[in-house]
Amino acid sequence: MQDVIIHAETHGGAARPSEWSAGKRSGRLTRLWRRPPLLVHLVIFALTVLIPALLFSAFLILQFSQQQQEIAAAQVNDTAEIVSNAIDREIYGLLTAGRVLAASPTLRTDRLEQFNERSIAALVGTRTEAELVDPSMRVLVATRPDYPPPGTQFADTETIQRVIDTQRASISGVSFRDERGQFVYHVAVPVKVGDAIRYVLVLSKATTSFEAVIADRNLPREWSAIIQDANGKRVFAAVTSEGRMRARQSVSYDNPSIIETIGDTRMSADLIEASTVSNLTGWTTTVAVPSAVIDRPVTRSWLLLLGAGALLLAFSIALGITFGRRLADPILKLAEQAERIGKGKPATVIGTDIAEIGQVSKVLAQASRERREAEEQNHFLMREMSHRTKNQYALIAAIARRAAKESADTTEFLDTLSEALNSLARSAELLAGGNWESATLSDLLKSQLKAFGVETDQIVLAGEQVPLNPAAAQTIGLALHELATNAAKYGALSRPEGQVSISWSIDENLVLTWRESGGPPVTPPSRSGFGTLVTQKMTARGLGGNVDMDYAETGVVWTLTAPAEAVTPRPDPSADVSA
Repeated sequence: MQDVIIHAETHGGAARPSEWSAGKRSGRLTRLWRRPPLLVHLVIFALTVLIPALLFSAFLILQFSQQQQEIAAAQVNDTAEIVSNAIDREIYGLLTAGRVLAASPTLRTDRLEQFNERSIAALVGTRTEAELVDPSMRVLVATRPDYPPPGTQFADTETIQRVIDTQRASISGVSFRDERGQFVYHVAVPVKVGDAIRYVLVLSKATTSFEAVIADRNLPREWSAIIQDANGKRVFAAVTSEGRMRARQSVSYDNPSIIETIGDTRMSADLIEASTVSNLTGWTTTVAVPSAVIDRPVTRSWLLLLGAGALLLAFSIALGITFGRRLADPILKLAEQAERIGKGKPATVIGTDIAEIGQVSKVLAQASRERREAEEQNHFLMREMSHRTKNQYALIAAIARRAAKESADTTEFLDTLSEALNSLARSAELLAGGNWESATLSDLLKSQLKAFGVETDQIVLAGEQVPLNPAAAQTIGLALHELATNAAKYGALSRPEGQVSISWSIDENLVLTWRESGGPPVTPPSRSGFGTLVTQKMTARGLGGNVDMDYAETGVVWTLTAPAEAVTPRPDPSADVSA
């Protein structure tokens, strides 16, 4: 048993060095992870250059692929509109011809034989037939020589009735005409005598005539188009061949589809198609192209862009290596310089052609001196802040004592103290914006009188820019607030027509005048309260000047005269420290 115990202790002692080595390696890896060396940063830098380039290349490929699809979709949509407009122009020309014939004087006088001769002459060579139908659907005139005798019922009664009901021209759908063995469509135009429709002139034309209309559309291979009337019947179908659209007659008459027009079911699995409806005829034109046709150039573009991406990758790697070598040496020297400065040793500026690193080196050389100057500046600011805080507390305490002494009850005391503190807060906020160095008299007036309408015509300011030191700003601010409060309660600001004019000037003395007019008649106060204390005694004593308060019947006139050196900012001692 003892041997076993000794063996276990010996084994445990042998394991400790390996555990210590593993822990040391783990600690080193942890430090490298937290503070990787420059080489790791350079590798990361190279990746940050390469990854955006690769992502941008992929983005370009995707954008190009999407752009090709969008271009194809836009081209299909434009082609549908072009084909539809071409059909509309053909029908509109036929409609114009019908209106010209319908305006013939021979129809007004019922000279139907002469009208027939004129119609034959007008339509010769157009492969268009004309028929004159009366409201009872009887055909009275037909330009075809083999047409049945007059009196035959017109087959498309729906179109004739629509013209009679609306008294407007109408375009029919497509129908099969046995005697011609063709699919035809009709353009029906009313013939009016007075306000009544006497006849309906019908111009008929075979749908095969549309082949000549759209044959000049220059389109790529395997594009197809189909035109359906308002009832879903096939008017015309075509597919491109050698850059031209050729008619395809094998498409169903009832409920035809664009897939039938393509003819190749392998190409019709995924189509890019667009449809447009004619406002003139109500016919729908659909144009489609198989996506596989568009994917061919896209595939070539993918290969081209992938090759360009590979070149960009190689270029980025070379660029990263080149600039990495240029950055590594001066950065290491910069680290050594920082280490010397941290140890309190002198460090010279690094010689490098990289402007930023050279600038950092110069900054490091000045770091210790600037730090001492900053500490001195902070000590000065703390002393100044302590001094100003004590002054602020002393001023608030004095105001509180005076308010308590002059107030009749607690409510009046609290109101008076609250108004005074609010005035001090506004002055303090204005001074804080200027680092407690100064505030202009005009800004002080606007801050203290904002609630009393300083931006209206009731308060008029006139004077030059006069900077005030913090003590003067707080003292004058209190007086201005008290004057404005009294004017709003009893003086010029209590009436819409009242006005307060504030003017000031400065040379050896600051002269600030508050003049009221247009208010109720003024009577001197029967007793001196806190307002009198603030506007006269505290202001005169605090600024080392004098205050003249004139309770004129036309309006109060308050004039402050104070030495310029008592109100303007003093030179800042900290300027010597930062120099």
